[in-house]
Amino acid sequence: MEVMNVVAIVGAAAWTPQIITWIYRFFTKPQLSIYLHTQPQIGYSSFGPIFNVSCALLSKNKDAIINKFTATLKHESGALYEFDWVGLSEVLSEIENPMGPLMSIKKPSLPLVIKVLHTGVFQAFVRFQHGQFRVSMNKPFASLLERFNILKNSGKLISESDIDGLKSETEFDRVLKLIDSEFIWHAGEYTVTFELHSPNKIKYKKDEYVFTLSQEDIENLKENIENIKFDIFQRAKQEIVKDYKPKDISWVWKNPELRKKKHIQLTSTNNQEN
Repeated sequence: MEVMNVVAIVGAAAWTPQIITWIYRFFTKPQLSIYLHTQPQIGYSSFGPIFNVSCALLSKNKDAIINKFTATLKHESGALYEFDWVGLSEVLSEIENPMGPLMSIKKPSLPLVIKVLHTGVFQAFVRFQHGQFRVSMNKPFASLLERFNILKNSGKLISESDIDGLKSETEFDRVLKLIDSEFIWHAGEYTVTFELHSPNKIKYKKDEYVFTLSQEDIENLKENIENIKFDIFQRAKQEIVKDYKPKDISWVWKNPELRKKKHIQLTSTNNQEN
């Protein structure tokens, strides 16, 4: 065998492991797992029903890109509620505090994309809001703002009592009634599932989780209905009344125990949604 042929064979053999690695990485899908903190944050605010949770994402085999993160809550009555992620705070580091609880340094981010490295753990506090609330409130609230600006520009809004009198306006009344009707929380057990979407093919271990709200929890959370209404009128007074000092609002939150119910399936997705 000629010397050059031997050199070529040896060279090709040297590249073989690297080529196999490239092929393996090309065809291997990231396998994602999610781990949740046991106490989610349940609320109702000017942004509507809220479901927040701290979580850790792991990716095996290769890095993964997440461009949509949703939570589906199913009440024991059968009612389904879809929650969309609206923001997250990535945990960069944690510092031990001898005088109190562990302190976390977080970086807030918009809900665009998450890159989960296969060499580490992605930890974040994820904020979810009920998508239907925004749909229901969009047009009525736009009408409310339009009516408010008309009255403001016409000089009919001068004092705090003028703002309080807006409750009789059709546009304001419609929004106030929607705030009552869009309160979705009920006593009983909720089942939670999370969906992770990627522009690439991924495998995802999807599990079911459950938490329970008591009737007392619901009565406490309903206090936020009046808080939202108060917030709307307080913001309006800030626009009109000079030197108006807004009052702090004590929002009510609940932190029920979140438990894993069972493993559902290993799903494979290739979702192009943003």
